[in-house]
Amino acid sequence: MIKSEETDVGQIRQKLSDSPNAFAVIVAGPSGVGKTSMCQGVLRADSGVRRCVTTTTRPPRDDEVEGLARHFVTVAQFEAMQKRGDFVESAEVHGHLYGATFDAVAKAMSGGQVMLMDVDVQGVAAWNEVLGDRCVTVFVVPPSLDVLAERLNARQSESTSAFRLRMENAVSELVQAKNSDYVVVNDKLEKAIADLLAIIRAERRRTRRMCLSGLNL
Repeated sequence: MIKSEETDVGQIRQKLSDSPNAFAVIVAGPSGVGKTSMCQGVLRADSGVRRCVTTTTRPPRDDEVEGLARHFVTVAQFEAMQKRGDFVESAEVHGHLYGATFDAVAKAMSGGQVMLMDVDVQGVAAWNEVLGDRCVTVFVVPPSLDVLAERLNARQSESTSAFRLRMENAVSELVQAKNSDYVVVNDKLEKAIADLLAIIRAERRRTRRMCLSGLNL
């Protein structure tokens, strides 16, 4: 039996109904802008922030443990999960499939936790649709396109055609920054991590996330 995506959305919202302070911070931006490094820095600095354990068809690296780093599946298994509607969002990146399941998201946010995810720009709409006002979107931008080009060049893993494609995509994706809740300029990584931590601290203090019943307000 094929699951309904609407049913899964309802289940996530039901599971989180007793945790008004739970929310997700979805970090987006062009390839090479540093969003993954920023998220890693936040996870090291704030023990109250959790990552979502995503599912992928990529082979595990030597230091990756199944269920902790990611869930590793075959292409056939992943495609079956897609057909069942298991994923909030899924995409192909560099020849491998990646996705975040509804179950993994609910687990990461259970108990009123903050879930942190870095995603492709195209995936932001899906997260907003599923999580509603529990979704906080942060768009990471480079200080300039020249700096972004330097960062991509520093990887030394891009062919000329791939580099040009990434830069073309970056220009078109940066337009989406205006649709996000926050924008962080990643000029210095430490400052960008501090800005992201500040956003999370501020969002924890949103009135709708605070338990004020004991104050008789």
